[in-house]
Amino acid sequence: MALIKKPVTGMKDILPEEMEIRDYAISVIKKTYAQFGFSSIETPCVENIANLTSKQGGDNEKLIFKILKRGEKLRLESAKSEEDLVDGGLRYDLTVPLVRYYANHANDLPVPFKALQMGNVWRADRPQKGRYRQFMQCDIDIIGEATNLAEIELILATTTTLGRLGFKGFQIRISDRRILAAIAAASGFPQERFGEVFIILDKMDKIGMEGAAKELVENGFSQESTDACIGLFRGLEETQDRLAYLEEKLSGVIGPDVLPDLRAVIESVEAAKEADFTMVFDPTIVRGMGY
Repeated sequence: MALIKKPVTGMKDILPEEMEIRDYAISVIKKTYAQFGFSSIETPCVENIANLTSKQGGDNEKLIFKILKRGEKLRLESAKSEEDLVDGGLRYDLTVPLVRYYANHANDLPVPFKALQMGNVWRADRPQKGRYRQFMQCDIDIIGEATNLAEIELILATTTTLGRLGFKGFQIRISDRRILAAIAAASGFPQERFGEVFIILDKMDKIGMEGAAKELVENGFSQESTDACIGLFRGLEETQDRLAYLEEKLSGVIGPDVLPDLRAVIESVEAAKEADFTMVFDPTIVRGMGY
């Protein structure tokens, strides 16, 4: 049988010239993060399917490469559902493996634990141009640090790494999901539907305020709540000090330490930064925050 030379759709071969660049970038990343105290870990590319489908990954869970049971455990004749056939899957990000890893090894790890993990992940979607089904992710996480020192370190470590890789003039957007929740509450959206609201607001940078307002109403949210929410965001666009503006508008709705703590993070990073970048407070950020 003739050899099929092309990789599976969404996968790619890496030639030596590109590999040299990747190896250099990875070495800079690992060295810099190590200087900030992060320890490298490794987790298997295959996870128990129950962990991968624990309703924490949103749309990513729909894109899992699932693995059939093997040998005697695979009983096609008696299977009634997918759960009877599948027991594992390829990881779609590095967060689920980290949670399992820490739960399994917490007694052997320091507190706080500063983890660096780099590795391939897989998503069974139809990749658009420039995107792949297999790609490398790099995650740093701090577990066991309740203060905002964790956020400050994560931002400084990442921006320093980007600076040493040659990036300049980039932008870091920062927020706190408690702020977004307070905006939703102040606007009168029902708490049980905050997740839907957040997903729509997350698109605002692409569809604009008018597009977000239209989608909120189309999804059954009241015009009154929609107008109140969009009004808050219009005010944010017009003010110089966004945090001060929200302190006034969200008084009585948001915890007293949330906005001051975020301001402290921004000011601390600005005072200690090595790289050339700017920080922007953007309360519409949803991706990566959980909701």
